[in-house]
Amino acid sequence: MIDQKFFPVGKLGKPHSLKGYQYINIEYFFRNFDLKETTFQIEGKDIVVEDFKKHLKNRNLIKFYSYDSIEKVSELRNKTVKINTEVSDLFINEENLPWPGFFIGHELKKNMYNLLSYEVLNNIYFCKITGIEMNVPYNSNFFNFENGVLSLLDSSLTI
Repeated sequence: MIDQKFFPVGKLGKPHSLKGYQYINIEYFFRNFDLKETTFQIEGKDIVVEDFKKHLKNRNLIKFYSYDSIEKVSELRNKTVKINTEVSDLFINEENLPWPGFFIGHELKKNMYNLLSYEVLNNIYFCKITGIEMNVPYNSNFFNFENGVLSLLDSSLTI
């Protein structure tokens, strides 16, 4: 399925409070999930999320276990947060699809197409696929995820 084991999904910001919270600029896909107890990797070290919540408009706060002071949290500032591909089945959106970032550079449906990249415009994902001129909306009309395999549906090829 996926060769690469860890994928960057966010960047940590400045401390928010005395209790160990800090800002995180996290990939749009993960913003609405309950990330409590999720294990992220930061500079090769596994760190577990104690709390994750929305803050103001499109901002999020995160708190890791064992990070309870401004000094400790400041050590993580500007660090990249990565997620392990082993949890790809745990984070499925309302379209029953995982985060497309797990599949960049990989085959979609039996060697026919590769997912090259994606972008988010107005809260909608669009995927760039080899051999298809226009970007394909990332939804269940065009994609299917089953048994760890992301497929581009045949019916979508007549776009």
